[in-house]
Amino acid sequence: MSLKTVLTDINLVAVLVAGIVHMAIGLIWFSPWLFGNQWTQLTNQNMKPDRNWIPAGVVGHLVIALVLAVVVTFANATTAVEGFVVGLLMWLGFVVTLEVGELIWEKIPFKLFMIRIGNHFVALGAAGAILAVWR
Repeated sequence: MSLKTVLTDINLVAVLVAGIVHMAIGLIWFSPWLFGNQWTQLTNQNMKPDRNWIPAGVVGHLVIALVLAVVVTFANATTAVEGFVVGLLMWLGFVVTLEVGELIWEKIPFKLFMIRIGNHFVALGAAGAILAVWR
């Protein structure tokens, strides 16, 4: 299976939905009802985004969904569980390993590390499940 074939076979509506779900999970995860207050304390930031960066954030979530769709297709994942596992492998192989660098070199608090990787665990797993089922 070539990359060209994979890219032409991807369901772009599923990518859009997976990207929106990925973003929505982040918005909920970092809301004051879950981990938002802890995040603001640990990072000395506020919850007010710079409006100039919002479009870049949306595009970022869509790119994550598109790349995950390619990996899900190459993995031939067709069930929610298989898609979730692909998302978790991407999480473990890329997110956790990069965040460990933040933990070690930038000395972020362990609690912040857990909040950040937890968000990606749920979001990538959910997006992977959507992309595997909705092909």
